[in-house]
Amino acid sequence: MSLFLVTGVSFLFVACLWPRTRPTNLPLPPGPRGKLFSGVKDQLPKSEPWKTYAQWGANYGGPILCFRVYNRLTVVLNTRAAVHDLFGSRADIYSGRPMSWMYGVICGRANSIFNIPASHPRHKIYRRLLQRGLGPEAVKTYAPNLEDEAGVLIRGMQHTPEQYEKHIRRNAAAVIMKVAFGYPISDEDDPFISVAEQASKISGWALAPGRWLVDYWPILRFIPSWFPFAHFKRQGSEWRSTLNFLSDIPHNWVKSQIAAGTNIPSFTSQLLRPEMAEEAEDIVKWSAGALYAGAADTTVSATISFVMLMALHPAVQKRAQAEIDSITSGIPQFADVYRLPYLLAVLKEVMRYAPVANLALPHQVTQDDTYAGYRIPAGATIVPNVYAILHDAETYPDPFLFDPDRFVAGAGPAQPDPGKYIWGFGRRTCPGIRFAEPVLLLNMASILYHFTISRNSKAHVVVEFTTGITSHIKPFGIHLTPRHCEEMKS
Repeated sequence: MSLFLVTGVSFLFVACLWPRTRPTNLPLPPGPRGKLFSGVKDQLPKSEPWKTYAQWGANYGGPILCFRVYNRLTVVLNTRAAVHDLFGSRADIYSGRPMSWMYGVICGRANSIFNIPASHPRHKIYRRLLQRGLGPEAVKTYAPNLEDEAGVLIRGMQHTPEQYEKHIRRNAAAVIMKVAFGYPISDEDDPFISVAEQASKISGWALAPGRWLVDYWPILRFIPSWFPFAHFKRQGSEWRSTLNFLSDIPHNWVKSQIAAGTNIPSFTSQLLRPEMAEEAEDIVKWSAGALYAGAADTTVSATISFVMLMALHPAVQKRAQAEIDSITSGIPQFADVYRLPYLLAVLKEVMRYAPVANLALPHQVTQDDTYAGYRIPAGATIVPNVYAILHDAETYPDPFLFDPDRFVAGAGPAQPDPGKYIWGFGRRTCPGIRFAEPVLLLNMASILYHFTISRNSKAHVVVEFTTGITSHIKPFGIHLTPRHCEEMKS
């Protein structure tokens, strides 16, 4: 009897542990083997995981690799061909989103556009609203605000240049809060800036692979918060409060402004209607929240990496400054940004060399599939390794060299626009592309028009990256030298 009981329990244990897959003659993609219970959890790096995945891909060969953490299978796509093949013609089955029980349910983010599957009724509505609110015509209406905020950024960098990071973060928050809610960010100490930074960190912690057992055994979510081993429930409740502050407070602020007749045009105010149904209003709230969550930290990451790279590459900086000086008789304006082809090439190379997201947000395959002689089981998490794709020597020769000429017409063989990879894939492509690019170009042009950026030390700098949902080059000591002192005084 005891033997049968032990055998039965062991069988159930393995059945619950192992990912559910259909029998097939094809093997899973190659990858590291892990322990029976935890898989490769202990092999996952705490920093720069994209480099580890790229190295695993090189070690095991093939365009894709896979590994298991507990009972979840992850497939990493290390080549642009694999990304095109799976997220292009097979987008129907590769546009799901793996369920994060910690982040989605316990932290209350299940309705976010970043978390719902593409098949969810809200997904199309979210995308339609965001594309309309961030389309080319809409972006033109934001131009005066963008120019004003670029001016605030420059004045801040002039007065306290050593706090350039703080000024960049304030600029990103101010632009998005004004566009999304019409909310004016007063200064660098506005509570929304600190909460937004905290929310970004929370998202990274809550979504970390292998960190939360509830993501692998969802039944654990029913454990009471007071239970001795329910720290994750108590932590999630605390994080939920922070995340709700970021979405609920500005939404309610807009409603109060509309009621008082003092609101200014914004994404939210243009969509809210009197006596709006609760579901419709909730969709507006989550759409506006996606604006902030999707744009603020990516703008910060790209701008900081740009500043660092200009300090490291003075010849590139000087050439970009000469182009800006040649087409502007004064401070760069929004209308100038697409008259600067070399600066656009610099932006593209910044995004290639230092992607704002080295790993794209994970997708989920919704039915069994095969690719390159391997089987990909339904429910597997699919992770595009943007870093590996943008540093592939076959696509981008000498990939670790920062060279904007890659994207200058006539300067050499055409290389793929990195925008195809940094803004998401298939049906989950970021709807804010047409907004982010001109905002970044305006800030870059303004910074280079007003300052020359140099290193504080001539010592060799090892370029390292922060680790999170978004990433940027870790700052090192720089110096900002004003170029147009009289204009800056005025």
